This record gives sequence, C-alpha cells and structure tokens, in this order.
Amino acid sequence: MRNPIEEYKIIKEIEDEVLNFKNETGNVKTYVISAGILYGKGESVFNSHVQKSWLQEPKRLPYVGDGNNLIPTVHVTDLARIVKAIFEKKPARKYIFAIDNNKKPTQRKLIAAISNGIGTGLIESIDIPVKFKTAHPAMTPI
Repeated sequence: MRNPIEEYKIIKEIEDEVLNFKNETGNVKTYVISAGILYGKGESVFNSHVQKSWLQEPKRLPYVGDGNNLIPTVHVTDLARIVKAIFEKKPARKYIFAIDNNKKPTQRKLIAAISNGIGTGLIESIDIPVKFKTAHPAMTPI
C-alpha cells in the first residue's frame, strides 16, 4: 500500500517479490523485516556525534533543523533476536517493523540522549547544510 518516491521504488518492488514468492513445494515462507537504523556493535552511524560529545567539541551537540524528524533505530542484538523469533514462530504477518520501543524517536531526542550520556548535556539546532537543501522538501521551490 506504500507509494515510495522514485528513488526507493526498486526497494518496494523487491519487498513485493519476496512477500509474493511461491515455490513448487509450498514449504518456503518469506518475510520482510523493515529495520530501523542499526546501532550497538560497531555500527558507525552515530560515531561522529558520540566523538563530538565525548570530546565536548563543540560544547553544544548539533541537530539539523527543528529536530522533530523521526529516526527509528534498532540495536543489532535486538534485530538478531527478531530474526530468530521469526524463524522459530513463523508469525502470520509477513512485513515486520524492527524498531526500538520508543514512542517518538526524534532526531533531537537521540542527539540529546548522546549529549546527556557522555557530553555536556547541551544541544543546538543548526541549519540544513547547503549541500542538502535541494533535497529537503521545505527547501524545494513550488
């Protein structure tokens, strides 16, 4: 039912193929796991913010814009557990979201958690970097 933008249509097509897969014996079950951003066992997605916070340089850890964009995450160990549970229990749902149990995982909350955990506890909003302004919907002329 999703209508992805053009650059992500191929991912949707692959998901649809996996979900609709049928083999001659009928004993193959397929699932699609839509995982949040991975962290926890060496993934580097938050390394820059962790390093900046640890070094307290800058004193205020930056987030982009108003910081209200949702960023679902999942720890890699939890994702592995989800895969194992799917293998063992064969759920009725074929499309599974694998995300942390966080009601509203905003960019601002994630950055604040990093800053509070190992930094100064200070955060600040910065403008959208110029190189990304054309990709941001709020910056695209109508």
